[in-house]
Amino acid sequence: MKKIIAFTLCLVFALSLTACGRTMEGVKDDTQSIVSDTESIVSDASSAIKDNDKKTNLMAGITANDALESALKHAGFQKSQVNDIDIDLDRDNGKLIYEVDFNIGDTEYDYDIDADTGAVISADKSKD
Repeated sequence: MKKIIAFTLCLVFALSLTACGRTMEGVKDDTQSIVSDTESIVSDASSAIKDNDKKTNLMAGITANDALESALKHAGFQKSQVNDIDIDLDRDNGKLIYEVDFNIGDTEYDYDIDADTGAVISADKSKD
């Protein structure tokens, strides 16, 4: 019974395509066009995000490396002593900050650094 229903549905679909004057080639062309348009939209969005990131970085007064140095100085460590460094530029209440995270041994350090001045806004450490 299921085979008959499946065959009937396929037949109805094929007939509806021919009734509309469309062939499978036309459907393939439409599908390729949709895929191409989607890829173009994704590419444009990706470029816009990268451009926005560049503009945001230009608005910061210090570099990510400067923010790391500020956090390390506050913590009393050298760059060679730390592992798993993660630095993100973010907005907090409309102000640009660098979120700097790193590990030393089994201790994780989390810093918020003012992206304009390099001042430490907050510091936290916790055992993993």
